[in-house]
Amino acid sequence: MINIMKHYGKKFQLIKKLIKKNDPLIIEIGAHFGEDTLRLLETFPNAEIHCFEPDSRSYSIFEKVVNNNRVKLYDFALSNKEGKAQLFRSFSDEKIEIVPEKYDFISLEEYIHEKLDGSGASSLKTGFSDILSEQYYVNTQRFDTWCTDNQIGEIDFVWIDVQGAERDVINGMGACIKYISYIWMEYGETEYIDAMTRNESINLLEEKNFKLLNDLSSSETKGDLVFQNNNIS
Repeated sequence: MINIMKHYGKKFQLIKKLIKKNDPLIIEIGAHFGEDTLRLLETFPNAEIHCFEPDSRSYSIFEKVVNNNRVKLYDFALSNKEGKAQLFRSFSDEKIEIVPEKYDFISLEEYIHEKLDGSGASSLKTGFSDILSEQYYVNTQRFDTWCTDNQIGEIDFVWIDVQGAERDVINGMGACIKYISYIWMEYGETEYIDAMTRNESINLLEEKNFKLLNDLSSSETKGDLVFQNNNIS
């Protein structure tokens, strides 16, 4: 059995304490291999989770790793416009002899053959140096369009890990952002063009009627920020 929680237990217990529900509706934007999806399922066994992962390499692993009918996986990227966009697929071509510990649920053979090393840095934004030379395009959709099409109402928790494309994801939420209770997002990946700093991230979410939860947020130049909808008492 996969020990997926590893040393992430404290982080996910904080999320559980924050949401205070056994069956939350969760949106995971930038799901990678599904490792955090599995941790969310372990934390909230009755959750409904919608996951977005446009990189076919990661999508393929996710399908093998996550086998739960409470999870829906989408192969397009959420952004601020509808259409197609180039996904800059990251890859480290350094020779490896062991899969990184956090991805030890993937075999070394598959990790090498599918060029998965460093894949977590893939982005719709340019700036990261180690990418595959082959151009790769993905479909994009606005969050508010997806919510309307799928009749999504109240959302308990949104997880955003999109390597510098956070601004586009947030702006693509439109009026639907008011139905989100909490947002947990990365910031400070400034090697990517248009990535937001900590202050820029806070200012944007404050404009959207969210407040920063300082006790749960990072204070360094890179890290995670947690926001609460101001309409939640």
